[in-house]
Amino acid sequence: MISLLSSLSVAALDAPVPLISPRGDFQPAAASELASVGGARSVVATVGGRLRARRLLNSIFATEFDTARAPAAGEDRGGAYVAASPQAPELLLVHTEAASAGEACEDGAVADESAFGCFALGLADAVLVLPPCAEPTRPVLVSAYEEIFAQLAATAEPTDGKRTLLVHLAQSAADAAAIKSAAMDAWAAACGGGAEPSFDSRFELTAIALPSSAVDADAFSAGATELRTRLRTLARDGFGTPIAATEVAARAEAVWLAVQSAASGRPGGAALRERYQAARAYEASMEAAVLKLRPLSAAVAKGRVIDGFGAAADSLLNGTLAHYDDAVADVSGITAELVARRRAILSKQLQADVKELFSKQQRSLARSVCKRYERQLLAVMERAGNVAQYQRDRLRKNAERAYDAQVASLVVPSLGGPTRAQLTQSFSAQLTAFADRLGGGPPLQPPA
Repeated sequence: MISLLSSLSVAALDAPVPLISPRGDFQPAAASELASVGGARSVVATVGGRLRARRLLNSIFATEFDTARAPAAGEDRGGAYVAASPQAPELLLVHTEAASAGEACEDGAVADESAFGCFALGLADAVLVLPPCAEPTRPVLVSAYEEIFAQLAATAEPTDGKRTLLVHLAQSAADAAAIKSAAMDAWAAACGGGAEPSFDSRFELTAIALPSSAVDADAFSAGATELRTRLRTLARDGFGTPIAATEVAARAEAVWLAVQSAASGRPGGAALRERYQAARAYEASMEAAVLKLRPLSAAVAKGRVIDGFGAAADSLLNGTLAHYDDAVADVSGITAELVARRRAILSKQLQADVKELFSKQQRSLARSVCKRYERQLLAVMERAGNVAQYQRDRLRKNAERAYDAQVASLVVPSLGGPTRAQLTQSFSAQLTAFADRLGGGPPLQPPA
């Protein structure tokens, strides 16, 4: 059998060979099939994308992955498959795809996105990451990468400085810095929040825009060329060492066994979904609050003091937190700490924004009332040459009443800051000091 296969051309692996079945069992026959592939090669794996990933591999490397939209009755396309293309003689291509939700695994095996993400990162020199949608938000990106990284920290053995190239294949123009930031947050979460091992010590991330060829053929061609060029020099660029194709099956089996042994120690799928749910609830709540704060911020920037600001801001703060609480009401106890932490961050950020708007308005109000008070004192001095005590007291009381009436509508009860009475008392002390300086004769400036 081996001698017969050895006589076949490299093109024999255009049609993918199964490494891992949809049920999670390793396929030892892959070793025989890989014997037909000569030379040492770098390994490139895919994570995510499913049908899109298969189509991309076929379009860029002329492989023959099944791209029919609907699988045949009783068929599941999940698992891991290896192919070798004559168009990329320096590469072995491994496509991974999680089994469908209803597919039972063999002997308790785990064959979900996290398991295959860990398998791809452990086996390959470069991993092509396909996001779950065309324009993922930051929480979606963090969730996708966290699922890929979920058990790697617990599975991986010392890497002796080996780094893996992550190639993020976006469907539109990609912000590489934002994508890397999301991936770094996901890696930190996978490592339990620790700083070691650092993301940069394990990975290099690059983003390539690769839209559908049907949408933008020129952009697809440019992205495909960039990808082929990047993968052609993996070993030279410091990403792994090419190995004989005959060794890949043994290496893949060892990595898969390590993945399975560590699977019990990683967050389950439910926990990962709840983390995403909490992140999405935080993002949606913050976005809604920012939209409501925007017109208030614009008015305050123009020096306006908004009547009824306190009640409106209080309603916004409480309503935003209530919206977040409703969005995460059905999460279980496994992510309770994360949900509470995100709620605290949301509350702190909104309170800081509201407090800044309140402080600006309070200062504007104080300056406005002080200027009016100064004009009244100076008017009396011009007429009489000085200001009698009873006049000072009367004008100060009028200023205090004006300030008190307006600051009452600015106070935000849920901020827990100074009360109306405390603010007015502080302002009264400012007015007294202001009038005393006027009585001494030097030029006056209203208090800041």
